[in-house]
Amino acid sequence: MTKRFARRTACLILILAAATCLSCNRTSAQSHVKKFYWVQAVRGHPVHRVTQAAFREGCRDLGYECEVIGPDSNDVAQTTALAEQSLSRGDAAGMCVWGSDPGLYRLIEKIAKKGIPVLIPHFPTDHAQIPDATGVVSADPEAYGHDCAMAIGGQIGGKGTVAITQANYNATENLLADSFTRAMHENFPNVKVMTPQLEGLDSVQAVAKASAILEANPEIVAALSTTGNLPPTWPGAGKQTGHQVISIAMNYTRLNLDAIRDGHMYAAVAQPLWEESYECAKLLDRASKGEKLPWWTKMPAPLITKENVDQYYRLMDKIDAAMK
Repeated sequence: MTKRFARRTACLILILAAATCLSCNRTSAQSHVKKFYWVQAVRGHPVHRVTQAAFREGCRDLGYECEVIGPDSNDVAQTTALAEQSLSRGDAAGMCVWGSDPGLYRLIEKIAKKGIPVLIPHFPTDHAQIPDATGVVSADPEAYGHDCAMAIGGQIGGKGTVAITQANYNATENLLADSFTRAMHENFPNVKVMTPQLEGLDSVQAVAKASAILEANPEIVAALSTTGNLPPTWPGAGKQTGHQVISIAMNYTRLNLDAIRDGHMYAAVAQPLWEESYECAKLLDRASKGEKLPWWTKMPAPLITKENVDQYYRLMDKIDAAMK
């Protein structure tokens, strides 16, 4: 009887040990999930889809799982709520927050205070505003604002009136518009630069806004759009009003490339949407392993003109393939 009891007891101990081991293995596997998140409002916007595809490719190349989260609207509260739901899962090795709106700074700080590396792509941000965040990955709007001014100033012979339109007031577009205006005043003192006006993110409304500006100011000879609306704003306004101007917009979208190739737009800034988004995955990987990163990782943003437009068509072919 005693031997039978001992055998049963030993079997029970083995079963409990096996169950405990299985539970530990499951917990260990869950704790080692490597997943990066990309948080972005207006997630279906064509330009945003480029950034998401690049980030996914970077995660895949580095061996991380990846998830894109965000609403189709530009609602900060909804974006924050969706991000916090993902954060509560406990599987984030790192997060990127498309942080154009200061309303997202609280979310970024919340992520950082949990010890999760968090990067801000595309939008240069003062470190003092979000001291616990990991860093920023973007081009330098001040640099390419200067390049836009020099290009437009040269094209218009250093005289005339130039308009500026922005999607909204944010760190990147504000700095770009300020740098453009300053460089134009310093290098082309006979050019009048108008105060920036908002065109918004809806392309139809943006074209209507630019058309109204042209009709009220027939002396305008050139324009800078600091956003990447599709189709491009100022060529659309020129078509509506019959008043074509020399213009520069943002981003290497096919519609922008077509407008440059066909002579409807002078140039576009090759904001490094693909490059900076892919770089975010690489930097999150380094940060998640404990490496200290510089606050601002700067990426180049050259101008696209007729002379180099073909290389960006090839880049768009690569991007389209990655987005399928």
